[in-house]
Formats: sequence, C-alpha cells, structure tokens
Amino acid sequence: MNNSRFMLAASSSGCGKTTLTCAILAALKNMGVNPAAFKCGPDYLDTMFHTSVIGVDSTNLDPFFSAPEELRTLIAKHTDNADVGVIEGVMGYYDGVGEDGLENSTYSVASDTDTPVVLIVNGKGASTSVLAQLYGFLNYVPDSKIRGVIVNRTTPMTYE
Repeated sequence: MNNSRFMLAASSSGCGKTTLTCAILAALKNMGVNPAAFKCGPDYLDTMFHTSVIGVDSTNLDPFFSAPEELRTLIAKHTDNADVGVIEGVMGYYDGVGEDGLENSTYSVASDTDTPVVLIVNGKGASTSVLAQLYGFLNYVPDSKIRGVIVNRTTPMTYE
C-alpha cells in the first residue's frame, strides 16, 4: 500500500489551487509518475479537471459525510496502485464550520489523515506582507501540517 501524498491548500478561494493542482498532476504524469487525485469536499467540477488531466477518476474526500477513518480508507484505496496522492483543498485552509470554525475544513482533512500540506498564497499586490500572512497560517493551530509554500501570482519584481 502506498501512503505517499501531499495536499495543496490555499489561504482563500481564488489563489489558484485548481490550476496548480492540475499543473502538478500533468507534470507528474509527464515524468512517468502515476498520481492519484483527490478533492476535499463534495466538489465535482475540480474532480472532472483532475480526471481530464490524469485519465483516472478523482476522488472526493468530504469530512461532512465521512469520518476520519473513512477518509484514510479512501486515500489508501485510491493510492494503492499510484505512486503519489495529490489532494486539492477547498476554500481557505481553515475555513469550516462549528464552534472553532475548523470542522469540515481542508485543515481537518489534513489533520485527520496526517497529510503534509503545501499552502498556496496569492502574492498579487503584496510583498513582505505575505510573511505576516504565512506566520498566521503556520501558528494558528499547534500543528498546522503546512510543510511548504507556493506564492502564486507574483511579478518578477516581487518574487526575487
């Protein structure tokens, strides 16, 4: 059984999660890596994009309908014949429901499945302020699961 996986999450909707997820899936496929694709939540459009890119059905991981053990089982089942699992988050990383706002969030899926996260941040119109935003995401909960960052939509002047 293969348990190699990572999640692409974002600070908010509109940061480029789906575009980057599809680009990474295509790059993996082009390198001869066999990826499995997942989407947090009940979204069916993004899973169709994933399926179009890799030619294999993408799987929904919906914490509203599935207990943590079921989410782990779905990942294990769909990565069994894959080299790596790529999970796309939904909305902003910590956007959920419940008393603390984290229930049924992308973070809850990452936490419940012990999946490392690459956070996508929109860098358009920003410079070092992105650092303050990242600090908040890294420290909002004790173990954010965030292990990498992509600052998307930057200009040559700011990315250096």
